[in-house]
Amino acid sequence: MNKNLKNWIFSKTFFVKLMSVLVCMIFTSFSIVVFIKANDLISGGLSGLSILISRLTGMKLSILILLLNTPTFILSIIFLDRDFAFFSGISVLFLSFFVSLIERFLPGFYITKDPFLAAVFGGLLNGIGAGIAFMHGTSTGGLDIIAAIIKKYFNVSIGSVLMIINFMIICALAFIYTPDQALYTLILMYITYSVIDRMQLGVGIQKQIFIISEKYDEIVTEIYKEINRGATFINCRTAYKKKDLYMAYVICSSRQLVKVRQIVKRIDPDAFMAVNDTSEILGKGFKELSI
Repeated sequence: MNKNLKNWIFSKTFFVKLMSVLVCMIFTSFSIVVFIKANDLISGGLSGLSILISRLTGMKLSILILLLNTPTFILSIIFLDRDFAFFSGISVLFLSFFVSLIERFLPGFYITKDPFLAAVFGGLLNGIGAGIAFMHGTSTGGLDIIAAIIKKYFNVSIGSVLMIINFMIICALAFIYTPDQALYTLILMYITYSVIDRMQLGVGIQKQIFIISEKYDEIVTEIYKEINRGATFINCRTAYKKKDLYMAYVICSSRQLVKVRQIVKRIDPDAFMAVNDTSEILGKGFKELSI
């Protein structure tokens, strides 16, 4: 066996990614069989198409998942790195296996027959599973691979890409479904991809904060002491008082923002503070999407 290949297979990263794929597919397969298929909805992407074709033809869902995901797996080999392509293939195999397992040992099993509840909880489980996979640089296969390619080359969020593609699929397939089923499916997809995007940002949208105050040093010291967040100083000059000072730039979570506000108000009630959402943060202390 090639030494580099051996080191890769027995590395901690390989094990973590394999476990993330395993957990992801358990969530996803359970969601597909117990919530989505049981309520005549469809999930996102190629899994959704597999459910539709299975219903129309009677073919096994697990076999269809393998067949429809083969072309996108080939694309992942061409355009994405070795890790992403390999684990995308493993994802499809796991998904097919777990779907087959659940349908064999729990035939006809469902938790709810309320399509709205199925859309909410099916979308939530789908999103958590896919989010775990993407956080560790893997995917659930299928259209996730197309989204990952677009993310890599055009820096468009994966959740947004998948939502757009799946919206077009639902529009094309709406003639087969009742309007109610199509709308419930859109709710399911929205929840799924909202969860994916939030998990990529570290479970909650991160905030970037600009603080202008003559007590900048004291404020930054307290922020670091109370919420363990560093800051960057940016040279600036105030227009009204013509004073040269530093503007503090801080990145934190939505929950930590509350504490930052309290710190700034306590130290300098006249301080200026601007807060914005961030789309993606790379660097120490923040999770990176590996593709």
